[in-house]
Amino acid sequence: MNGPKNSTPITMQELADIAGVTRGTISRALSDSPRVNAETKARIHALAKQHNYHINQKARNFRLGRTGVISVVFMLNIKSEQHMSDPFFLEMLGGIADCLAEHDMDLFLSHAPILNILELQDSRIMQNSDGVIFIGQGEQHNQLNAISTAKTPIVVWGAPMEDQQYCRVGGDNIQGGYLATSHLLNLGRRHIAFFGDIKLPEIALRFAGYKKALQEQGVEFDPRLQIEVPFEMARARKAIEELLGRGIRFDGAVCSSDVMALGVIATINASGMNVPEDIAVVGYDDIGLAQYSNPALTTVRQNIRWGGRVLVESLLSIINGQAGTDTTLTSELIVRQSSGAKVANPRPRADQNMKHNIP
Repeated sequence: MNGPKNSTPITMQELADIAGVTRGTISRALSDSPRVNAETKARIHALAKQHNYHINQKARNFRLGRTGVISVVFMLNIKSEQHMSDPFFLEMLGGIADCLAEHDMDLFLSHAPILNILELQDSRIMQNSDGVIFIGQGEQHNQLNAISTAKTPIVVWGAPMEDQQYCRVGGDNIQGGYLATSHLLNLGRRHIAFFGDIKLPEIALRFAGYKKALQEQGVEFDPRLQIEVPFEMARARKAIEELLGRGIRFDGAVCSSDVMALGVIATINASGMNVPEDIAVVGYDDIGLAQYSNPALTTVRQNIRWGGRVLVESLLSIINGQAGTDTTLTSELIVRQSSGAKVANPRPRADQNMKHNIP
């Protein structure tokens, strides 16, 4: 039905009459139920907008036993004094918040490190929200498996695990580590350090990609160049100061995060050496600051904001009765000046256009 938008709100029954469907179909379509096909949903949403129909969200949530709230838990690394001010967390939170707003849902944020997430089972995070998004697995994969059996649905940003019982969204970490290391090897670097805590599942996979690239090009792995360091700039600076102080030769660095890479670059430059002339550096994530560092940071992009949106959509699908499907985002090497490659026009970030792969 065409015509100008009606300024007077209509009832659900009136909308059902206009659409030629039942009230139940209207309710299910506007609730994004999988029982209604996409074409019918789109038509009903368009008619609702045209005729100024609004769901009584409070009454709907009460009827469905929902709160209209999604909780987000950041798996902060307590040992490294990691904070939520980390740009990775802030960018992902932006993607989550934007997507929740589009679905007219509220966000509840857990901002403190949690030693054992099983303690959340009786907390407001689990009891007063429709679902929970965990950012990172930390070293609590088994606890995530246990909490996934609770009534409240969860989705986790992280790495695929063999015995994983929860829905997961994350980047292709093996490919990311492989791309970063192969890039430096192809530029003639042969003594490449790896910075990251391989006890964490995602970092372990990036390290596997690093070793795969070395093996593929016939470069022997030097265990002295595997540097365990958490996601924190000051700790990264200290780690590279110690490496330089030991006199161990290296001409490249693959860092498990951009924050880590920025600390490494600053320390190398302060030591009297230069990036990339003496040591080429590649980061991971492509945070907003990466393209503005000096030199601009070559990095692996996994499109953090888009990942936040995928987390929300995956969780809402589970809440609406669909089976959770794991999603792996494409990893892409973004070449800038810090690796020493010649760059004519480094590609800008384009969060809204990134694709993701569903295995």
